[in-house]
Amino acid sequence: MSTSVPDGISFADLEALAKEAPEETAIVPTEGPFDGINEQELKDLTDTFLDKMMGTNTHPMFGKAVAWRILNHFMEWHTAAGMKQIEDGEAECGMYWLRDAGKFQSMLNIFQTVTMGPDDFITPQE
Repeated sequence: MSTSVPDGISFADLEALAKEAPEETAIVPTEGPFDGINEQELKDLTDTFLDKMMGTNTHPMFGKAVAWRILNHFMEWHTAAGMKQIEDGEAECGMYWLRDAGKFQSMLNIFQTVTMGPDDFITPQE
């Protein structure tokens, strides 16, 4: 890691960046199955993340958009994993991944029936 400061940045700029820098999480990785953290640390990290995330925008549409993107991500990831298993000659395993992708698709179908009003860009108004 470099400790040099680029010529074009002032000390005042560095101070401003330091004030805006995210606080380090209080969770110090131990040894666990979730990238080095255990179940409780993962839950605490999730709560901390959600608190900070929702602090940036309190409109319910923000939470809906985040959840919608997460569900889409899981559906796409499970579909890709299933297709890869099939390509690798593991058709039965691939089938299970694709079934789970279908479950995420069902979640999205139900999720998209919950409207947040006339400005909801995920659930069109009828």
